[in-house]
Amino acid sequence: MIGLLRKSSLSFSFANRASTRFFTMSLPSRMKYVAYDDQGTLSVEDDAPTPSPGAGQLLVKVSASGVNRLDLMQRKGTYPVPAGESKILGVEVSGTVVSVGENSSCSQFQPGDRVCALVGGGGYAEYCVTPVETTIKLNDEVSFVDGAAIPEAFLTAYGGLYFSCNLTQGESVMIHAAGSGVGTAAIQLAKSLSGSSAIFATAGSQEKLDLCTKLGATHTINYKEADFSDAVLATTGNRGVDVIMDFVGGSYWEKNLRSIALDGRIVSLGLLGGPKTAEPLNMGTVLRKRVTLTGSTLRSRSLPYKARLATEFQQNAMPLFAAGQVKPIVDSVFSIGEATAAHDRMSSNKNIGKIILTF
Repeated sequence: MIGLLRKSSLSFSFANRASTRFFTMSLPSRMKYVAYDDQGTLSVEDDAPTPSPGAGQLLVKVSASGVNRLDLMQRKGTYPVPAGESKILGVEVSGTVVSVGENSSCSQFQPGDRVCALVGGGGYAEYCVTPVETTIKLNDEVSFVDGAAIPEAFLTAYGGLYFSCNLTQGESVMIHAAGSGVGTAAIQLAKSLSGSSAIFATAGSQEKLDLCTKLGATHTINYKEADFSDAVLATTGNRGVDVIMDFVGGSYWEKNLRSIALDGRIVSLGLLGGPKTAEPLNMGTVLRKRVTLTGSTLRSRSLPYKARLATEFQQNAMPLFAAGQVKPIVDSVFSIGEATAAHDRMSSNKNIGKIILTF
């Protein structure tokens, strides 16, 4: 059936003003996508309607999509899809602009442009609609696989470090789950944008820690073998670090408080270790150290927030990719038909960097 639909699909040709090349795209009425049932079983189907861009939106032919832990949670029914977003998995894509919605603010994008984008859902599909405000142009030097590893990981890291924690030049930072996509992004941003005086990275394997060192971490700690708060205090002369980026949650609370410096900031981006602390909260340390604790998510944020984040990131961080100072860390690449294997790799915590699906 999908073949018949493709034979009867419309074909569009556009001149790309950035070059003399013409961009031609055949647009089917139905598309392939990764579906999941009530038991969380993944399958590739071909019966989803191809979306159309509305005002202020772009339609992207997806070349690659990033895999994120929230995809696994949504598949299991523990991460509700935000109202109005596609129920198809996937919150970051890279690919080629096919069509532009009717809105003058979309004029900076043209059919044929290579882009990556942060989306509210729908990334595990052949075509995806994205807001123009959260779409970023890709240089020709950046592959689609690398492009798909940028939006969620780097925007989450940038938002955590600079929007939530206001990391300033020369300040120290500790990054938990440092071998993850967000962790590897945060290390590079702290080094290249902030010139952080000390970058502590925690992870559970030497392989992950070695990569963190290559990316710019000045101190690495295997949390399975050592108490990271002891290591931080010993290294900093009991001062602690200015900023902590945490994905673990309750089980790290006391150690994070020990590790944070006076007037330090902690951003909580995940609850891998559960939401509850082992002991009742002692607010005395929070008051004494004047600690700022911020919780942050990205998918459920408002479009104006995401737009501000994407704009600032494109201005401040994207030039670093072209200069070779920052790069996405891709762990592995799977085809759309191997989505289950991709999810299994993430759930087993084997990945170092991003896992990518390709179409």
